[in-house]
Amino acid sequence: MKKSNKITAKKVKDAQRQIELLQKQVHYDTRDYPIEYLVNKYDDKTFFAPIYQRMAGVWDLHRKVRFIESIILGYPIPLLFLSDDEKSGKLEIVDGLQRISTLSDFFNNKLMLQKMDKLDKLNGFEFKDLPESEILRLKAYSLRVIVLNRTTDEETRIDLFNRINTSSLKATDSEVRSGTELLNPLMKLIKKLAKDKNFKKLTDLSELKLKRMEDIELISRFFAYSHNYKNFPHSVREFIDNYVSQFNPDNKEVKKFTKAIEKSYEEEFIKTFKFIDENYPQNIFKNKRNQTPRVRFEAISVGTNLALKTNPNLSVTKKQILDLVENKKFQRLTTSDGSNSKIKVKERIEYVKKYLLKESKYQA
Repeated sequence: MKKSNKITAKKVKDAQRQIELLQKQVHYDTRDYPIEYLVNKYDDKTFFAPIYQRMAGVWDLHRKVRFIESIILGYPIPLLFLSDDEKSGKLEIVDGLQRISTLSDFFNNKLMLQKMDKLDKLNGFEFKDLPESEILRLKAYSLRVIVLNRTTDEETRIDLFNRINTSSLKATDSEVRSGTELLNPLMKLIKKLAKDKNFKKLTDLSELKLKRMEDIELISRFFAYSHNYKNFPHSVREFIDNYVSQFNPDNKEVKKFTKAIEKSYEEEFIKTFKFIDENYPQNIFKNKRNQTPRVRFEAISVGTNLALKTNPNLSVTKKQILDLVENKKFQRLTTSDGSNSKIKVKERIEYVKKYLLKESKYQA
């Protein structure tokens, strides 16, 4: 029997009382502070980070450089939130510590620009190296700040910080890449291949994973590792980004993605997953928790692709593949803690490739 959810006059009255009891009167004003002023006040501790904030410098170099590039390009920057400290008169940084500390590092020549997405002519520059006109412009460039009144209690400030930092879902690397590489012919092919029936069946990704573009991520990795795994540095995101972006028409050092290359890529992808579907045990990409770990996917799919390129007549049994994935060395090489290891990336891909070629030769 369905439970009644009738909103009575008493429920409305109780709700009103609760709102009045818990509602905080948050008084604030909006200010525009020049960057030079923000940096100076941060450096002399007039603007300070409260204990509930993350430490300054949490951002990696890539995020810091991208933020500075956005400032130089004049892109809109999200609001900063400060709060007037009742006791000291200083301003507490409720939200924006990473941005302010990054600006401080840059203005104090502690941050060198590198691997810029658009302003590549500034690679190697520190703040002091910029043209004088740009230095003056950046110093005067204002950022919008919300300043909470000193009557705003600490509980409300902490609650505001938590809501700002948990209310939005961070875009995955694949979602960002899919957007920035929208006109990239390789990305167009990747999105097309995501519909391949064998790939979809073998990976069997959840609706949530598909919404977060995990299929696009896996295929991007398949091509990047298949064609360039020996040059893997340390950062997976950077490695995949660089590989895909080399075919972007906006890239000044663009590598032309010809029809011949496109056909070759498509054929090797389709051949690889058709071979896996026909010759490997069902759910070969799945671990014991019925997940599709990226490192396991990379090792099996890329190793198979490279083996097929060496021996197009590859022949293996399901038992041989089961022996492979149950092998302790394979399991050690495909643990998540090895995803950023250059040695493990190379070793797990070549381990699968060599195993397949050896077993296929034995079959022959």
